[in-house]
Amino acid sequence: MANEVYANNMEISCKAADGKSVACFPDVCFTPPQTAATPLGVPIPYPNTGLAKDTTRGSRTVKISGKEVMLKDKSYFKTSYGDEAGNAPKKGIITNKIKGKVYFTAWSMNVKFEGENVVRNMDLTTHNHGSTANTLAWPYLDAVAMADPENPCVKSGTVKKIKAACPPPAKSLSRGAIPGPADNTSPECCEARKCMLVPNSPKTRCSKCGGKTPHHPVPVADLSTPRPINPKTGKLKVRGDAFVPTYDHNKAPCVCVEGADHNSREGPTEKLMQHGRIGRGYVVKRDAMLGGADDFTYAQISDLAAQAVADETGCDKDCLKAQIDKGHQDLGVGPESGMRRGEVRAPALEKKPKNPAPMI
Repeated sequence: MANEVYANNMEISCKAADGKSVACFPDVCFTPPQTAATPLGVPIPYPNTGLAKDTTRGSRTVKISGKEVMLKDKSYFKTSYGDEAGNAPKKGIITNKIKGKVYFTAWSMNVKFEGENVVRNMDLTTHNHGSTANTLAWPYLDAVAMADPENPCVKSGTVKKIKAACPPPAKSLSRGAIPGPADNTSPECCEARKCMLVPNSPKTRCSKCGGKTPHHPVPVADLSTPRPINPKTGKLKVRGDAFVPTYDHNKAPCVCVEGADHNSREGPTEKLMQHGRIGRGYVVKRDAMLGGADDFTYAQISDLAAQAVADETGCDKDCLKAQIDKGHQDLGVGPESGMRRGEVRAPALEKKPKNPAPMI
């Protein structure tokens, strides 16, 4: 067929294709009957389906079989199917809609049309959008994962807490993106989503939660070459080049923490703040694992990176690891990706007071 055009061995989604986004779950809608006990109807989760033939706002100049192509964060399927029975007056539990739009939440990292990443038929989606998503979307967990009772973030109760406290706001903090619970910065949501990882950018996802800052559980320095000297200033550049060309530190998974950087301290003993303690925990664990070696792979450190965050936050380690792995996988960093011990070292947890109290 003329529309069999592929990106990364997956068929590109276009209006001429036969593609489907099948069984996005759960899309919870109020369903008759309405009774005294359930005046809004019965909330029932539905599996939804979207069809490529409903592609809207696709590419303008690049066509496949004469039809538009789906593009990242711009295109959508105008209708989803499967929740028609949820037709009590309120309909969708968040958007008050049924048969809403379908947006993709994944795409090719290195194939672009008109400067935008192309979407492929098997990429993941959220369904039944109005102005906000009715199906819950996390930056580093997809709807399929969250429908799996064995997923560590589901088993630990993390998803349940965030669902209860973090309805997606009307507008995303990331320009042009689909709003999700990571964009909700209410005090209740900030507390609930402390175990949800977010991209390094926009930093407002952390800063609007009590002035917190994003911290990379897997340090950027360990995924990059040593920092070169800037020939214009004679000073070291902020960071080196990524070992994996598709890695982008601004899109890499971060945890929101207290403290501006790894060296932020507080109190009379100048105790490391949370930012530094997590970073220190990772370095100690990494160096113990490596011994005197400098080179290692991502598979060797992803578990200990999650453990370093879990030790300081109380979050479920397996839930954290699932997000860390998914976030790096999306950026082309896999289990066998090469890494190298960066220049970050383990600072002291506390410093001695400069003017200690005299002994009596």
